Amino acid sequence: MSDARVVARLEYDGADPTLVPVGPEGRAIVLDIPAGVELRGASLTLQAPGDDATLDVVPGATLATSTNKKQLVPTEELEWFSVDWGTRRPLASLKVKATTPLNKGRLSIAESGPWYQPGPFETIPLADVEQPLPGVTASRLMVEFLKSAPDPTKPKELVTAKVLGVVVKAAARPADLTALLEPGALFFHQAVPMQPLEKLTLGDNLRSALQRAWPAGLKGGRVTLTLRSSVPGKLRQLDLTLDTVTVMRAWSGGEESLSLPVATGGEVIGRVNVTPARKLREVRLRMSHRLRDERLPLEPQPPALPSMAHRCGAGFAAAQAFSPPTGGGLLAGIDLHLRPLTRTCKGTLTLFPEAYDRPGDKPLKGATLELVLEQTVDAPWPARWVSFDAPKPLHLEEAKWWAVLTLTEGDVLWTLDKPGAAPRSGELAPLTALYRTEDTGPWLPREEPAPVGGKPGALWAITRPRLRAPAAEPPPPPSVKLRWGAKVLTVLPDDTGLVSLDERALEGLTPPAGDPIPPLEVVVQSRVSGEVTLSELRVTSPRSESFKLFTPK
Repeated sequence: MSDARVVARLEYDGADPTLVPVGPEGRAIVLDIPAGVELRGASLTLQAPGDDATLDVVPGATLATSTNKKQLVPTEELEWFSVDWGTRRPLASLKVKATTPLNKGRLSIAESGPWYQPGPFETIPLADVEQPLPGVTASRLMVEFLKSAPDPTKPKELVTAKVLGVVVKAAARPADLTALLEPGALFFHQAVPMQPLEKLTLGDNLRSALQRAWPAGLKGGRVTLTLRSSVPGKLRQLDLTLDTVTVMRAWSGGEESLSLPVATGGEVIGRVNVTPARKLREVRLRMSHRLRDERLPLEPQPPALPSMAHRCGAGFAAAQAFSPPTGGGLLAGIDLHLRPLTRTCKGTLTLFPEAYDRPGDKPLKGATLELVLEQTVDAPWPARWVSFDAPKPLHLEEAKWWAVLTLTEGDVLWTLDKPGAAPRSGELAPLTALYRTEDTGPWLPREEPAPVGGKPGALWAITRPRLRAPAAEPPPPPSVKLRWGAKVLTVLPDDTGLVSLDERALEGLTPPAGDPIPPLEVVVQSRVSGEVTLSELRVTSPRSESFKLFTPK
C-alpha cells in the first residue's frame, strides 16, 4: 500500500515574512488526511514575538471626544479624546500631535475599570514625539489638554486643542488566544496576553479535539484548526507535530476476511502489504477454523528430495501394510506421498484385509478410492501429499490391513524411506512394503539395496492414515506465526482465536531490508485438514511528523 501521510499547511500568504497575523477573523491550519491514518498524538507550539514587535491599535478601536464625536477631526477643537481597543494588552508607546499652549497632555488609562494615571507617564508630549510606555497595560486610554502643569492641590483646568494625529502602539503578541476546530468546536482559550517570546504548547487538549474531529471510519478528509484573538495580534513561530499510525485492515488482495482451505499437515498464508521501512506498533487479527473430526496416528516427515520410491504404472503396483488400530477404528481417509511422472495420472487406491502376509483378494467394503492427478505446469513435478477421502468412514477391525496403489494411466513415484524414519505409534504402525510387476504377479518385498557384504534393509512407503476423532478428543487447533522477511514470530491465539500483539511483543519483528519490501505474512499451520478464516485484521505502523508551519525569515 502507499505510504499515506497527513499534509498540514498554514493558510497565510506570507505578506509579512517575520510574523503571522492572528485576529478576530482567525488564522487557519488545514490538515489533509488520507484514508487509513489514525491519530495517536498531537502538539502545536506557538511562540509570541518579543517587545520589539508592535502594532497600532487605533485602527479598529472605538474613539470618543469631548464633542461626542466617534472620530478625530483635525480642524475640531477638543478638550480630551479617548481610544478603546476593547481588551487588555501591554502598551509600547504613544504618539500624539496636537496644538495646546503647554504642548503637553494628561494621560489616563483603564483596564475595564476607573481611569487612573500610569505613574511617571502622567503627562506626555503633544509634539508628534513617541512616548515609550514600558510596563503599562491597558484596554483604553484618554488624553486631556491642560491649561497648566498638573497640580494635585488645584483643580485641573482644560483647554481646547486640535488633534492632528494619534498612534497607540501595543505589543504585537496576542492579547488572548482561542483555538477551535471548524465548524466552531472550541477546545482551548487563554484570556491573558502572552509574554515576550513565550512558547505556548497545545498538547492533550489538541489531541483529544483532533481525535473527535478526525474523519470517521478512517475514510480520510480535511480538518481545519483555527487560531483566533479578540483583537489583532501576531505570532512569531508555529510548529505542529502529529503522531499517527497507518492502519491496514485489508489483506493484500483487498479482502477484509480470508477463508482458506488447509490440507492435512499443511499451511495457509494471509499477506498484508505493510507501509515500507517502519516498525509495527500493533498486530491484531482473529483466526477461526472448522477442522475435520480427524486425528493422525502417524505424522511422517518425508525427505525434501526423496531418494527412493515405488514406481506405479505400466503394470507396476505397490502395497503398504499397517498394524491394526487399538480397539479398531474408523478410517476417514489416507494420504500418500507421490510424485507424478506424467501430466495425467489415473488409478485407484484400494484397502485390503490381511491374507498370509499379503493383501487379500477382496477389498474392504467401500474401500476403493479414485486417483486423478492433472498437472497444469510443465515438468518436473515435485513430490507432494495426495489425499484420498473415504465417502463414508471405513471401519478397521483389529487386524492387519493393506493400502494398494494401482494406476490405469500414467506413472507416479510413491516415496520410500527406512522404517526407522517412520513415526512411532502405539495404535497404528507401518509394516511391510511390497510391489509387483504384473497384475496377477506375486507380491515381492521392497528392500533397500544391500551394502557390500551386508543384507538388504526393509523400506516403507510413506503414508498418512487419518482416523475419525472421537467427540471427546477434538483435533488440535492450528498454530499461528507471523513472518516478515527472514524474521518469524510464533504467537498464541486466545480461546476465541484472537491474536493481539503490542509494540513490545513485536520488537523482534523488525522491517526487512530490500525494495520492494516483502509483505507481512500470517502463517497458519494445521495438523488436520479443514478451513481457516482470518478476519478482524488491524496492523498499524507508526509515524511522527513535524510541520514547520511558520518560521520567521
